[in-house]
Amino acid sequence: MVNFRSKLHVALFKYYFEYPDAECYVRELSRTLSFGAAFLSRELATLTNVGIFISSTRGNHKYFRLNKKHPLHNELRAMTIYLVSKKDTKRKDAKREDTKIRERS
Repeated sequence: MVNFRSKLHVALFKYYFEYPDAECYVRELSRTLSFGAAFLSRELATLTNVGIFISSTRGNHKYFRLNKKHPLHNELRAMTIYLVSKKDTKRKDAKREDTKIRERS
């Protein structure tokens, strides 16, 4: 289902929770998130089958949006926010450590 060890899943949820009304097609997401279109398409199909995403077709494009009515929507949002903030904290700590090392040299 959802794997928060997957960089793609974290990037997808981060993007869609940051822009909750976004409706994007695979190539657009591929450019925005810097992941391969085939990989992204496969993962979106899986997440759509589970009901986390909703897809609709317009012309030749298949658009995906987050299903706000999914029972786990709020939990997924909370986990995404936690993981993103945790990652940012690690980056800040690494920068501080790098600054300390440079000051000692």
